Amino acid sequence: MKIKLTTQKLLTTFLFLLIIIFYTPSLFAQNENEELKLNIQLRPRAEFRNGLFTPILDGQKPASFVSQRSRIGLTYSKNQKLIIGLSTQVVTTWGNDPQVQTTANDVSLYEAWAKLYFNPEWSLKVGRQVFAYDDERILGALDWNNAARKHDAALLGFEKNKFTANAAFAFNQNAEKVNNTFFDNSLSQPYKAMEFLWMKYQFTKSLSASALIMNLDTQNKIDSSISNLQTLGGNIYYKKDKWNVSGTYYYQTGRNPVKNASSIKTNAWMAAVKADYSFNKKFGLGVGSDYLSGRNMNSTSSNISYFNPLYGTGHKFYGSMDYFYVSSAHDNVGLWDSYVNLNLNAAEKLSWQVALHHFESADRIINYSGGKASSTLGNEADLTFGYKVMNDVKLTGGYSQMFTDPSMKYVKNILPNQSMKSLQNWVWLSININPDILVYKSK
Repeated sequence: MKIKLTTQKLLTTFLFLLIIIFYTPSLFAQNENEELKLNIQLRPRAEFRNGLFTPILDGQKPASFVSQRSRIGLTYSKNQKLIIGLSTQVVTTWGNDPQVQTTANDVSLYEAWAKLYFNPEWSLKVGRQVFAYDDERILGALDWNNAARKHDAALLGFEKNKFTANAAFAFNQNAEKVNNTFFDNSLSQPYKAMEFLWMKYQFTKSLSASALIMNLDTQNKIDSSISNLQTLGGNIYYKKDKWNVSGTYYYQTGRNPVKNASSIKTNAWMAAVKADYSFNKKFGLGVGSDYLSGRNMNSTSSNISYFNPLYGTGHKFYGSMDYFYVSSAHDNVGLWDSYVNLNLNAAEKLSWQVALHHFESADRIINYSGGKASSTLGNEADLTFGYKVMNDVKLTGGYSQMFTDPSMKYVKNILPNQSMKSLQNWVWLSININPDILVYKSK
């Protein structure tokens, strides 16, 4: 018998379990070292978009709306040998549902995993989970996005003294089948299979390093051939006294089989360096530069030379307006982002940050007449603040403005007869209500 689990049934079951848990404390009686926590998150965010992701054009009107993430989760642990996590969420825009609703919201299963500890060093985590490593440049939670990012995988963990290692394996299908394993990544996860090994070693209190080796397989819709992409690299961190310095390097290689032709080869890389200095507890200054290889817009080669940041949290890098590597392409010319940021803790509950970015392409840009254009894409200024209203409640907001150069039109595929508005900006305000509630803890 096949049971179809709708989102409405999923939410109803989840709420029913919560009621049972709250009103039946005897479920946990007599058991030692048990803990159950409930997490609730309500995060509405108001936005005014006048050139977010890509330049807004003359004649186009700005957009404004309020979106909201509503998430509820449970975490259960027992004897420090078993941890189970389960969370569901609804992502909505204010007003998109009828006032008198006749159908269920699109409730999604965000996390559903179990972590087993074989001993203090070895563990296995299986199910739907978040992968967030290092500064989240390659693998990140994407928490800025209301839907966030998750993977269906198995994760083997090892931790001893100063060394930590995680090995992951994922194999995806669009549905249960009786034959064939073809996977259409346009409908589901972006890859058919993924394997990675991540390692980190703490040399001293000040110095540490991490390394990542990752393989991704995707399947061609036309001939079902498998393409693969390998990403190799890592980070080095140094933090002492008032200094916090980091360096990053990743290299990508791989092959995309092409029927009756030579395989498409990948040869791409990225590097980044960042240094932060804290003058005191209230004021800090940071500078950095990120370089991601690109492709000449005039190139006729089918090989891939542009770096792909894959499943990182792109909003943390390359400017808050997300012109690059997030929601809008920039013709694969790569990016050179140099920036400076100032951090100010104005009061016990209030903090400010100002970031200034200068963007250039990593490879040649071609103008409408076929000639070489300037590599300068523009500059961006980002102002953000955070205010702690009370425990578990934080108010955040920001103002960003992009100062575009003419070459931005070429990489954003804006037509010659279209003009970018002189003012490109974005304003947002959000309140994050995110309490952790201890439901039960054994004595």
